[in-house]
Amino acid sequence: LGIPQASLTYATKTFSSCCKFFFRVHIGILLFIFFNPHLQPLYDGTETGRNRPISQDLFESDIVLTVDQLKGIVLAEKERRTGRREQRRYKRKVITGSIYRWNVKQPIPYEFKSDDGNLINDFVLLFERYIDGWRNIIRSALNFWQSETCVRWAENGPGIDRVIFFKGSGCYSSVGRTGGRQQISIGYGCEDKGIVTHEVGHSLGFWHEQSRPDRDRYIQLKQEYIARGTEGNFVKRSIDESDDVGLPYDLGSVMHYGPNAFTIDWDHTTIETVDKNYKHTIGQRAGPSFVDVKQVNRLYCNDRCVGSTLSCQNGGYPDPNNCFVCKCPTGLGGSTCESVQPSDCGSELIASTLWQHLIYKGSQRCYWRIKTNEARIRILLDSVSFKCDATCRSYVELKHNSDFQQTGFRSCCSEKELEIVSEQNEVLVIVDATELNGEGSFNSGKPLRKPPPPIWVPGSENRLFRGTGSAGGKGGPIERFILNSIPQIRDPNHPVESIASIVTEFTLSQLLGASRDR
Repeated sequence: LGIPQASLTYATKTFSSCCKFFFRVHIGILLFIFFNPHLQPLYDGTETGRNRPISQDLFESDIVLTVDQLKGIVLAEKERRTGRREQRRYKRKVITGSIYRWNVKQPIPYEFKSDDGNLINDFVLLFERYIDGWRNIIRSALNFWQSETCVRWAENGPGIDRVIFFKGSGCYSSVGRTGGRQQISIGYGCEDKGIVTHEVGHSLGFWHEQSRPDRDRYIQLKQEYIARGTEGNFVKRSIDESDDVGLPYDLGSVMHYGPNAFTIDWDHTTIETVDKNYKHTIGQRAGPSFVDVKQVNRLYCNDRCVGSTLSCQNGGYPDPNNCFVCKCPTGLGGSTCESVQPSDCGSELIASTLWQHLIYKGSQRCYWRIKTNEARIRILLDSVSFKCDATCRSYVELKHNSDFQQTGFRSCCSEKELEIVSEQNEVLVIVDATELNGEGSFNSGKPLRKPPPPIWVPGSENRLFRGTGSAGGKGGPIERFILNSIPQIRDPNHPVESIASIVTEFTLSQLLGASRDR
């Protein structure tokens, strides 16, 4: 290349010295933060926690508004305060106007921004593996939406309107199709499939779940712990402003805030669930829930299975990718969602008037359905031993309400004799212990295929518990069932996120990730 060998050697040594100094400095800062408990709880696993440094520049922590969207929100707030309707209401939960929807008759084109303007471009060779991983995480998230809905994506595909993924200072997106080259930032610390599906959900037209007008039935705000100046991120929209496409509120939605969103003190929550059993359910970023997927399919794919004679049960519906099969709520399966979802460690169980035990110990994903003919079911969650997180990542989930579409409540912290009564004559029990890195085993050494004989009967075993609203009529008997779920603790050899530069956004993300894992 015409560069003198001596100059090339000097440049190489200088670069190497700079890198060594660079990493020594940030390792020292990392150790300081690691051993300072006041600096550790910076990240809750959601985009809201990751975007705290830039939250004042975004709407609801991760949304970039168009001028028209901003005008609509301001107008709606003005109408709410004055009580006067000045113009046509602005639809909020889902953008219903076709101007904001994508044309899904053709794949949505997307591309990766080659130059993100960050320091990482000076170290392409050093971080090449990271860049490939970043792109693959995004591809994986798009593949999820593609496999679960009729929406298709084409990398570097043709078309004027497209999505550009880049590594900005956080995780954020526009809502709906805004026209031209709209951007989604998946910055350092956002490289998580659940967060990416959340941001892509925004780009498909969805707002946050907790802004729905019916939220007060499910959550309540702790105003005293909301950071000053961020109150607008919790504004609830009216029925006229929102369109939920006929689906219920879902505390397990990937579009829901976590319990510590915009808190002034990480030890206090800003969002509490009305039913306290759901306190560890909100804010999950494992991936879109059944309701999330169904919303996208209703918005974009309703014409795919017109005329289908398939009679899906329990909130299931014809799969737009194959109209001859049903898409079933989590925990249910079969040709019409009439049976329990298949798994290696679950089964159909029958409740009786005697207490029965279900004991699980392992690191799998399992599904049980507990049924009785004409009564409701009483469950005692005797003990739970998962890694306790503000939002559970490994958990036992109980679907005891009448609508199996909604996510059940998830428990991962120490519970002692938590008791619930089902709204109908069946309950779904879901265990997701896949975060436990393959450790653990069943107590019997084989899948439980039928109810075991009772191993403990309380003194009142012959006395029926009376309740109202049962499947067998008011005052009908409530069957009893005890559930013990005791998986292994997390693998102590599981590494936390790797160390990176404190100076760049890349380093910040690693620090936040490490604190979350702790």
